[in-house]
Amino acid sequence: MSNKSVYLLVFSIIFLFFSKSLYDYVRLTNFVDPFQDIDSKGYIYNAEKFYRHNSFFIKNIDETAPYFSLGYPLFLGVVYKIFGPKVNIVIWLQILLSLFTCFLIFYIAKIIWGVNVGIIAFALSAVNIGFITFSNFILTETLLTFLLTSFIYFFVLFLYKSDIKKLIISGLILGSSIFIKPAALYFVFPIIIVLFFANNYKIKNILLFCLSFYLPVFSYAYFNKVVYKSFSVSTLKNESLYFYLYPKILAVINKTSESIEQKNVSNLLTGCKIDSKSWDLISKNFKRDFDNNKLIFVKIWLKNVAKTFLGLYSTNLKVLIDSNINRKNLSFFKKSGSLFERAKKYIMSGTNLFYIQFIAFAESIWSLLRLILILISLIFVLKKRDFKLFFFLFFYIFYFAFISGHDGCARFRMMFEPVLIILAAQGLYMIYFRLRYKSCPFGAL
Repeated sequence: MSNKSVYLLVFSIIFLFFSKSLYDYVRLTNFVDPFQDIDSKGYIYNAEKFYRHNSFFIKNIDETAPYFSLGYPLFLGVVYKIFGPKVNIVIWLQILLSLFTCFLIFYIAKIIWGVNVGIIAFALSAVNIGFITFSNFILTETLLTFLLTSFIYFFVLFLYKSDIKKLIISGLILGSSIFIKPAALYFVFPIIIVLFFANNYKIKNILLFCLSFYLPVFSYAYFNKVVYKSFSVSTLKNESLYFYLYPKILAVINKTSESIEQKNVSNLLTGCKIDSKSWDLISKNFKRDFDNNKLIFVKIWLKNVAKTFLGLYSTNLKVLIDSNINRKNLSFFKKSGSLFERAKKYIMSGTNLFYIQFIAFAESIWSLLRLILILISLIFVLKKRDFKLFFFLFFYIFYFAFISGHDGCARFRMMFEPVLIILAAQGLYMIYFRLRYKSCPFGAL
């Protein structure tokens, strides 16, 4: 076994050790809805329905499409079918999925910059608080991150190997990710720009990617049309804007609180929130206030994006180990005092456990340092004039960060966490060589 294989084995064991330790702690200390967060019950409800009835649709009960996409409930339902409705099996499968994601990150970094950067990326993945924490949640993050990382792997293979099959596979995987969450629905447009900077046969490659991407997207929409009479991939429509972003705007305009304004918005609903017509009055008010307060809208949106970039996974970890915590009270922006005092309260709040506070402190320092490493890596990619790679990585981060502007949270960063890890690994590698050899190589030597 080579030294590099030993590194992979050691860090795999480290990841499994931390994940199992967290699993054991939650199982032994949390007896009320363990491994669950705010959205978990909706996924479990549909999974149990599939488990009992072999269908997500029950006549005279399900009149509209489900609130959530059905991919993750299907994953849970299939596990229930095979092993019975056991949450522990789901958690262990998610832990393995996260470990596979770590390996995918290793191979992506290896393809781009060499095996040394790949090992650093694998090490960073193995101790990533987000991967360890969300593996232990009944939430979409682990499965969605695995699919998105698989898309990145095959797309990067296409960029460097010019293999059309890899391009088609990447499109199919990205399109299939909307079964879990429709976050990538419009990412096809940045990909079109990247393909213009890629290899020959630009029009052909764009058409092939779009066809492979939209095949699962339209298939899922058609499924909703046949079963629920709604040709769409999501029933949420603009609710993320109206129910999450808008109250934040109104709280600033009216100098009240977000919770008060959220109740006021809810009172304006004229029917079922899944019915788009029920939001007509709210939509009208939203457009009016946007026209009169554009700068406030932009400020709040960018503030939420910053929360996604700099929010701590440790906050989600605190919620996992203590389900009685009100997550809103953990927000950095809910704290008072100077910047340092708010940061200290943000790190320390929500738990009396020293090692959790230490993890939060270490994660906060790393989050800031990592931004510098990521910037260094992107600058070097640009200086090397590898435009296809630069635009792909930049657009990927920008797109998935930007769409979180309605309600920023570290949880949303899981969608682009693999790219941040890969860039940070390359940044660390370049700094190491700069300090030791007075040079900054672009990847492995």
